[in-house]
Amino acid sequence: MSTNATTWFYTEPERDPYLIEERVNHTLWDARMPFLYFACVRAEPPFSMVGRGRGAEMEIEWEVGKVFTLRVSNGLSEKDLSNLRRGFSLVLGIHPPSLAYEDADGVQVTEWHTDGGEQRWQQIQGQVRFGNPKRHPK
Repeated sequence: MSTNATTWFYTEPERDPYLIEERVNHTLWDARMPFLYFACVRAEPPFSMVGRGRGAEMEIEWEVGKVFTLRVSNGLSEKDLSNLRRGFSLVLGIHPPSLAYEDADGVQVTEWHTDGGEQRWQQIQGQVRFGNPKRHPK
């Protein structure tokens, strides 16, 4: 199966968990990220998947054509996290990610917004539950 983000991020995918898993995982594997595997936990907007890669637990969630969020727990090295972000940027065609922060549980959160994420950036400003916020302007 040949697939890319246009079949599940930029266009609403079928609401079938198996097909979503197939599309997303094959897209990631084709993008040279074979160490990742995600299982669908929500097959309707916002779509959500959980997975593992490089020993870390991960979650991805997206609103079709708007925002894609990656959450990474159990710690990755800064280099591995940076490479993971770069890989998702390539898959989504949004370079670089719009913003990143650490949540109250120590989970590393990265968001890609098709509109640049300015409104979201304003929402997290001054909120203590968003630790170490970083803006990645285009």
